[in-house]
Amino acid sequence: MPTEVTQSLHFRTLLSGHTYLIADFYATWCPPCKTIAPIYNQLSTTHAQSGKFAFVKVNVDEAREIAAQYGIQAMPTFLLFKDGKQIEEIKGADPRKLKTVIERASADLKGSGGAAPKAQEEKPIAEDKPVPEKKAASNGDGLSMLERLMQKNK
Repeated sequence: MPTEVTQSLHFRTLLSGHTYLIADFYATWCPPCKTIAPIYNQLSTTHAQSGKFAFVKVNVDEAREIAAQYGIQAMPTFLLFKDGKQIEEIKGADPRKLKTVIERASADLKGSGGAAPKAQEEKPIAEDKPVPEKKAASNGDGLSMLERLMQKNK
């Protein structure tokens, strides 16, 4: 289950103690918030990992300071953080997008063995192989079409 956060210090502590943190900024009077809450709870049950992936809920009416700090103006708003930096924002109750974002972060953790992923090595656009010379079309007389046109126009 997600952790209910009402104090900025608690939020910052969780943020610095996890590779990923997703925060659900909600209001108790908000119908879309109530609709998506069970989905968010289920995703937290499946994907939360101690020290790696935290799920938190922030009631915007009780934690105004935190909501103001992140410029929350619509509910629900989900913010995904990686290594303390916000990397994703979902405004509104969009279960598919929420699930996709959470599953992508969870897969990233699994792919990196739980550590923060390393920067991907840059791959060259093309391999360092010589490009073979392309022969111009010929009629068998050794002259290319371009050479024939040039001779014709002389």
